[in-house]
Amino acid sequence: MKRINLFSILTLIFFISAVVLASLQEKNLLLSIIDSLFVIGIVYVSLGALLYIFEKGFFNGIVYAFKRFRNSTKQGKYISQFDELDDTKEAHEEFTAKRSYSITTSLLTFGALTLVLSVVLTYLLYT
Repeated sequence: MKRINLFSILTLIFFISAVVLASLQEKNLLLSIIDSLFVIGIVYVSLGALLYIFEKGFFNGIVYAFKRFRNSTKQGKYISQFDELDDTKEAHEEFTAKRSYSITTSLLTFGALTLVLSVVLTYLLYT
């Protein structure tokens, strides 16, 4: 619960700073706010998507393939004798535990809502 409260406070600070910075600029206030909303939304969606990919274990297979490829050469086998991180097992044994981040859905949801809001405001402003 503390993470969600911290996320809400951080998001509120981003919006307040975006509005303050938009009001200090000499161009259109609404356009500056829309630009700031879009940038905040893109950052949130990107971070949420990256966390989602890490949660599902997409990179585990890539790491396993690189370890197998490294052990397929003579030099790689020699080097892996001294590297305790390179103890390659079967893929289903090595990567059973998946990480879980509690903020992923908040980032994706809020980022998507912010992007949709910025697109709707842009449409209303320019039509």
